[in-house]
Amino acid sequence: MDYEEYLKNLGELEKSALLETFNIGASHAADALSQIINKPVTIKVPNMKVSTIKYLPTEVGEDIKAIVYVGLGGDFNGHAFFVTDIQDAMKVYDIMLGQEIGSTKDMDEMVQSAIMEIGNILISAFANALSQFLGIVIEQTPPQLAIDFIPAVLNLAIVDVAQYCDYVILIGTNISVNEIEFHENFFIMPHVEDMKKIINKLMEGL
Repeated sequence: MDYEEYLKNLGELEKSALLETFNIGASHAADALSQIINKPVTIKVPNMKVSTIKYLPTEVGEDIKAIVYVGLGGDFNGHAFFVTDIQDAMKVYDIMLGQEIGSTKDMDEMVQSAIMEIGNILISAFANALSQFLGIVIEQTPPQLAIDFIPAVLNLAIVDVAQYCDYVILIGTNISVNEIEFHENFFIMPHVEDMKKIINKLMEGL
């Protein structure tokens, strides 16, 4: 099986199955975040695409981002990343504290800690949804936060890039906190063999 060719030509049925899977995770993440910040949160995954690592900066933005990343292990190896704009991160922090948006002016340690927790909740929810979809166990490392450009963070997070698939599953993530909308990105970068696990599941006819 040419997994790269399969990924590039992923059909609407397969995309729909993955979208449904990640929307289940998004719903669980929204519930968890609502409890933590004591404010209404909704999270939806309106779109999903397969992108190459090369074009990731174009897809998610070429400016400096706040990026939460987690290593994946167990029956599924790779990394998962939550990517948000710096301004969005500070706005979310303002909402969490119940203060006027714009009050937070820089990404200090308190803001970074809050965003890392939010990113970890999202990544955990998406990883759990994927593990249920595949029927396997996905373990996670403690979250890390980097404020940098996408290529720099990939170099920081991933020691041996040769083990990884050239493609990533890129998930558009719409987050509404207190009726204020944020449009962020989440992506999974698996090892080659683990990307094939997703493909095999899809090819089984779901």
